[in-house]
Amino acid sequence: MATAATVVLSCIAPMVAQQMGVESSLIGTYVCCIYVAGSFAAVIGGMLVRRFGGVHVSQFCLLLAALGLVLSSSGNLWIMALGAVLLGFSYGPITPASSDILAHKTPANRMGFVFSFKQTAVPLGSAITGFAIPGFVLWMNDWRAGPLLVAALCVVIVIATMYRRKELDDHTDPSARFSLQTLVSSLRLTLTHAPLRRLLVVGSVFNAVQMCVFTYLVAFLVEDVLFSMVFAGLAMSTVGAGGIVGRVFWGVFADYIRSPKLTLILLGFLMAACCVVLTFFTNDWPEAIILVTVFVLGASAIGWNGVLLAQTAREAPAGQAGLATGSMIFFGYTVSIVMTMIFAKLHESLGYYHTGFWMIAAASSAVALWLLLAKEAKKA
Repeated sequence: MATAATVVLSCIAPMVAQQMGVESSLIGTYVCCIYVAGSFAAVIGGMLVRRFGGVHVSQFCLLLAALGLVLSSSGNLWIMALGAVLLGFSYGPITPASSDILAHKTPANRMGFVFSFKQTAVPLGSAITGFAIPGFVLWMNDWRAGPLLVAALCVVIVIATMYRRKELDDHTDPSARFSLQTLVSSLRLTLTHAPLRRLLVVGSVFNAVQMCVFTYLVAFLVEDVLFSMVFAGLAMSTVGAGGIVGRVFWGVFADYIRSPKLTLILLGFLMAACCVVLTFFTNDWPEAIILVTVFVLGASAIGWNGVLLAQTAREAPAGQAGLATGSMIFFGYTVSIVMTMIFAKLHESLGYYHTGFWMIAAASSAVALWLLLAKEAKKA
C-alpha cells in the first residue's frame, strides 16, 4: 500500500495532466518531492524503528500516506506538492522498518530469498495500481477518485495489522533517541564501511532506474508510442508483475550461487538492455512483445532490490541493519531525484522520452561494468 500511494498519480499522469491543463512531465517534479522527503525520512525512520518498532512505525506511515493522498487529490499544484512531501515522509521509513524486523527473524542462509520475497510488495503495489486505477478513474471520469481510493485502503491496512504489532516489535529500545550525531553516524556508516559503500553505489543507480521507469513509463507509452492509457496502465502492471517474479527469482538465485555480486552485475546489464529495447517501441509493435519486454524490464529494474537489501543486512554491524538500510535509501533517493529531474529536463528540451531511457541504460550498464571489474572489498 505504501508503494501504491507513491505511484498512483504516475499511473494516471496523462489524465491528471489533461484535466488540470498541465504538462505530463510535471509528474517527475511530484515524484521528486516524494523522494526528497523520503530520503530524509528513511534515515530518521531507522532511528524511529529502534525505539518504537517496525510495525508501529509502518502503521503511522500509512496514516501519513492517506493524508498525503487526500492533499494530492486537491487539484492545486502547491497543495499537491505538500501531499507529495507527506507521501515521502510516509514512504522513507517503510523499508528500514521491515528490514529491522526480518534481520531479527530470518536465518542468515535464507536472507536473500526472504528479503526478496518481502520486497515483492513494491512491484505488487505498482502492479495492482497500474491494473486497477486507470480503468477505475476512467469509469469515475475523475482522476481524484484514484488517490482517494488508495487513501481509504491505507487506513484499512492499518486497522488490519493492529493485532500482530506487539509480537513483531519485541526488540525495541525505548531509550533510543533521535539526535544529529546519530543521524550523521548513520550516514557515515555506509560511507566508511567498504562493502556497504560499494552496495551504496550500485543501489543508488539501480534505484534511479527503477524510479524513472515507475515515473515515466505510462506517459512514454501514451504520448510517444500512442497507446491508450488503459494499455499503458496494463504495461505498468506487467512491469510490477515482472518485479514480483524477479525479486523472488533473483533472491533464490543469489542464495543458490552464493554470489550477490554476480547477481547484481547480471541485473545491471539486463535492465540496460531492456531500456534500450524500450526506445524502439512503435504503435505497430505487437502488444504481446511489448508486454514481454516490460515484464523483463520489471524483473531486472525492480528485481534487484531484495538481493541488495539482504546483502546490506549481512554486511551491517550487529543491530544496525535498520540504520544501514535507512542510510542506503537516503543516498539512493538522492541520486534518483537528480536522475529523474534530468530525465524530465531531457523531455522538456527534446519533446520525447527516448533520450531519458538511453541515459538510465547507460548508467546501469556502467555500474554493472564497474562492479564486474572491481576487486573484492575487505570488510571493515
